[in-house]
Amino acid sequence: MLREKALLYIEKNRENVIDLLTAVTEIPAPTGDEGERSEFILNYLENNGAIGVYKDAAGNVIYPYGIRAGKHNAVMMAHMDTVFKRDVSLSVKEHDSKLYCPGIGDDTANLVCLMLLAAFAAKEKPSIRCGIYFVFGTCEEGLGNLKGSRRFMEEHADRISHFWAFDLYYRKIYTDVVGSLRYRIRINTIGGHSYLNFGNPNAIYVASQIIGDLYRLKPSRDEVFTYNVGTIAGGNSVNSIAEEASFTMEFRTADPMVMKKCDQAIHDILKRYKPLTTGISIELLGKRPCAQGVPEESVEKMIERARESIRSVIGIDPEETSASTDCNIPLSMGVPAICIGLCDGAMLHTEEEWIWKDSVAKGLKLLFHLTYRYYMDED
Repeated sequence: MLREKALLYIEKNRENVIDLLTAVTEIPAPTGDEGERSEFILNYLENNGAIGVYKDAAGNVIYPYGIRAGKHNAVMMAHMDTVFKRDVSLSVKEHDSKLYCPGIGDDTANLVCLMLLAAFAAKEKPSIRCGIYFVFGTCEEGLGNLKGSRRFMEEHADRISHFWAFDLYYRKIYTDVVGSLRYRIRINTIGGHSYLNFGNPNAIYVASQIIGDLYRLKPSRDEVFTYNVGTIAGGNSVNSIAEEASFTMEFRTADPMVMKKCDQAIHDILKRYKPLTTGISIELLGKRPCAQGVPEESVEKMIERARESIRSVIGIDPEETSASTDCNIPLSMGVPAICIGLCDGAMLHTEEEWIWKDSVAKGLKLLFHLTYRYYMDED
């Protein structure tokens, strides 16, 4: 049950949370360029009485609260970065009970709820059953390659018993992580004039053949994986045989053994086409690891805690599903972790992204319910 002081705080911030959400959402935070937003969060926490807030080498803003010796500490993490470049307009608009702005749900609404919980802890200093690291992380999206989560866990894994990521929407619990391998593949040929040197190998053609072979890969009955070619570039002019082409691609799967097979498959494809080229290179752009060696009972306990809080506060039975989140890193280290959302909306990763306005206050209450139910002691 939530204590009276917490309920009063939630009610007081029912409107304030929208003001704070608007302020943070309108601060640009492209992946790897979160500095302005991180300064805002650090100052906000310090102005609300947080002691010992700091930035680490990855740019994470970290507020350690009541940290214990040994593995007696939880992590509560939301990421600061968005998928949008600095030239994308960030102006929160309200229409039909919805708030519209790129990045507002992924992940700013979750971020702001965590900021308010951390500020409450700093002000009221509630006693807790284990330490909590409040982490406002960097580089969760795309080629950020989970840099913030990775750095934090590399430095603190020996102190962490379990890890909560707050991301996406509260209608789902993200219980399984999807790992990924991301590559840039470059093809070089001798090229030449389109008429005079007709017949010389064309780098764009070779790239298209490689992509065709990739898209002919089929998982066996007991395998699940996906692949995608996201960008392609090459050539100099319409009357030149392309001497260079490149494309980016990824594999995704939740199974580390299947990931190894995917990695081998693309290398085997490239070998087949090497004789047509003057060189093929493959560059690893990012690797998001799969879960390994995680105690199932501990994860199940976290899932039940999340489910009970979502049922109690939101009044729905959340669906369990998979995603690639900051949880990939702790789970790859054997640390129990799940991800839940603290808002409800749609169109994430587009400039038409929106959330239900009233879902943010519900998400704040959900976060407090989860925290009080399992971590904070009664007076």
